[in-house]
Amino acid sequence: MPCAVILTAIPVEYIAVRAHLSDLREEMHPQGTIYERGKFFANGKSWEVGIVEVGAGNAGAAVEAERAIAYFNPSVILFVGVAGGIKDVAIGDVVAATKVYGYESGKAKQKFQPRPDLGLSTYRLIQRAKAESKKSDWLQRLTSAVPDSNPRVFVAPIAAGEKVIASSKSDVFKFIQLNYGDAIAVEMEGRGLLQAAHANHQVSALVIRGISDLIDGKSEADAGGSQEMAVRNASAFAFEILAKLQIEEAGKASSQQSTLPLVLPKSAQTMSSDSTPPKVFISYSHDSQEHKDRILELADRFREDGIDCNIDQYEDSPAEGWQRWMLNQVEAADFVLVVCTEQYDRRFRGHEEVGKGKGVTWEGGVIIQELYDAQGKNSKFIPVTFTPQDTDFIPSPLRAATNYRLNSTDEYERLYRRLTNQPRTRKPDLGKLQTLAPRDRKQVFPAISDDSPASNSRPLNFFALDDTWVGRESLIQDLSPRIRSSCRLLILVGITGIGKTALGERLAVELSDWFEGDWSKFHEENFENEQQSNDFASVAARWLEKWGELITPEDRKDTQRLLYRLVRHLKENRYLVQLDSLENILQGNEEEGWSDFKDEWWVQFFESLLVADSCESCIILTSQDLPAQIPTLGTRYQNFWYCQPLSGLEEPERLRLFDKTGLDVGTESTGKPYLERIGCAYEGHPLALRVIAGEIINQPFDGNVLAYWNQHGREVEEVEKAIEEAKTKGITASADDKFNLHRYTRNLRRNVRVRLEKTFNRLQKDVRYGYILLCEASVYRCPVPEDFWLSHLEDWDRDEDEQQVALDALRDRFLVEEVVESDRCLLRQHNLIRSVSLEHLKQLDDNDE
Repeated sequence: MPCAVILTAIPVEYIAVRAHLSDLREEMHPQGTIYERGKFFANGKSWEVGIVEVGAGNAGAAVEAERAIAYFNPSVILFVGVAGGIKDVAIGDVVAATKVYGYESGKAKQKFQPRPDLGLSTYRLIQRAKAESKKSDWLQRLTSAVPDSNPRVFVAPIAAGEKVIASSKSDVFKFIQLNYGDAIAVEMEGRGLLQAAHANHQVSALVIRGISDLIDGKSEADAGGSQEMAVRNASAFAFEILAKLQIEEAGKASSQQSTLPLVLPKSAQTMSSDSTPPKVFISYSHDSQEHKDRILELADRFREDGIDCNIDQYEDSPAEGWQRWMLNQVEAADFVLVVCTEQYDRRFRGHEEVGKGKGVTWEGGVIIQELYDAQGKNSKFIPVTFTPQDTDFIPSPLRAATNYRLNSTDEYERLYRRLTNQPRTRKPDLGKLQTLAPRDRKQVFPAISDDSPASNSRPLNFFALDDTWVGRESLIQDLSPRIRSSCRLLILVGITGIGKTALGERLAVELSDWFEGDWSKFHEENFENEQQSNDFASVAARWLEKWGELITPEDRKDTQRLLYRLVRHLKENRYLVQLDSLENILQGNEEEGWSDFKDEWWVQFFESLLVADSCESCIILTSQDLPAQIPTLGTRYQNFWYCQPLSGLEEPERLRLFDKTGLDVGTESTGKPYLERIGCAYEGHPLALRVIAGEIINQPFDGNVLAYWNQHGREVEEVEKAIEEAKTKGITASADDKFNLHRYTRNLRRNVRVRLEKTFNRLQKDVRYGYILLCEASVYRCPVPEDFWLSHLEDWDRDEDEQQVALDALRDRFLVEEVVESDRCLLRQHNLIRSVSLEHLKQLDDNDE
């Protein structure tokens, strides 16, 4: 396949070029330059195209062009971008440069004396550009159905220097007109490209520019979108040039230097049911003798390792039996891995889906070929491939090792390590490939043990998830399939301590096979961490650096570029990212709402993920406040995001939590009834119950629940009494209730009260009348109509709209709960929230006095 390289200077140019490519993957030059390599198909021909953004200036363009030529070894190199029009052209026109003047070359005397510096585009590309300029075929490549203008194509000279020319009255502009009168456009990188191409005669070079301004009025034209239109036209014409080139010779040269293609056998071999050790069946389809030699060498390696190998060319192979194999290739087929086991054969054949021929594409270098009907008898050849959603019966470590996007050398290396437990060198020792003898669903490859990242263990130090985790089974069963299918943004909301972070981490464990068992693909960002910046640009740079991308000081200053790179990385690579305590990057006011992002780039980031045509990754957000802008953005993308409010643990889950901490909750336990009452008073709040369980299990109580109750039970009894009086005596309100659930012990004050106080302090600062409303409504012991709550703000001279804004702010923070009783929607406060509200109500009254 012939190869081309396209250089661009600025992001808008890069994006326009990139839109014409498919199957894109990112690569990094050893010196740090970030490339993307993709495919371009046209007229029954295929090009491999490398693209790179090199920045402004001829010197930089020359360096990066030379580096790209050495890296890709292309047959064609193009520079595609925008230019300013000098004469004869209009905005939107395209110029293919016959030659590029380096107008700044000369001698500085009393009067600057130019010394002509000239770069020529390649003759055959100039001829092709002239031919295509007479046709309108290239207009069909524009992304819009109707061109923004009636663009023309000029094949003519241009000038290039290191200055942005923004006025036709400038001395530089007049100098170019005087000394380079045939140049019709001016730009900043074309001379550097042709200089690099001149030193590499095997490469054909051409500079293609779209006219984005006519020098005067440049800023206004750029602001009006002229750059986007100009580079869209230029890139369309550039790819028309590629499509029409005679590429047979280029293709021949390129294929001689490229790595051998991935071998995908088209047949299966019969495996004996009593084969020990397991047999490996290798088929080859490539005509290259070098490739056949490598396959034979591979077979020898397997035999040395005690693995029986059969070699057959696929055309002569009968379509019999079943074969489970995997075959991958790195650097001209340095290694190939093919695996097959009788144990897995039996497990697969016994699955009920076998006879149905169910299957969709499984991305990666793996194919399952299944030749059995539902009874397990040889019948007909049915190639099927599966996704993880369709194959829960396939052990997750196997999926983790094989369901892989093999887009870079690093990914090949990680895969090789996983399969062989050995680092990949230039010539890997295939003899060390481990013999397969899986005994259960948790170990298909010996290199993947139960405690490895590929198994559903917890190899990380999570923020919140630990061995005392209980419950949420139904939520996990609901949320996991959402992420596996289409959910790109999952929002977990609820009051502090309710278990949002722990649930997100538990979902990560459940989904470990979804992100291939590679825990480097799971990332947590805690916005409570004040030691690091939480603006979007800083966070994006941290993530990209962690994931292996080079971030320069210039990148850190270009937030738009960081946004583009981060979204692209998440779209094309599978990550599960958890952003905790999102409320810390939200702000608000009465006019615009109370839960908007402080940094608008976060809004653009989430919107970009939702509007993308596809996305491999998922972001989990945990927040005490609902980020109000996301539901607004997501109205058109309902399948791509989901919001899950969290409440407390149910009664059986509360007892399981106590049981996990070591407390006796058996039917004969004298402490069980008291634990049930504690769980009920706290409404299953996980943090509070864990704190209390820890206090009971440790000194001085040493697990004695009754002793703890005798010491602190009156606090729970106060809550029970208030609720009972509301039910039986109709005493629905009292400001004198002594709810101390958040602070009656030192540990509760340290772990529960402190966190709740942060919530109240933030509310008081951001939404004063929301804070007042929450305090005033704490007098209610039971659910009451909304009007009861709002009436309290009448005494504060708030009109109906202001009252509703305050209540909505509490709803967005989940500090008010809505329940339906007797066909009415009523409002109430969680018992823990009411405990703090009553305390703040007294402070509010004292301040008024």
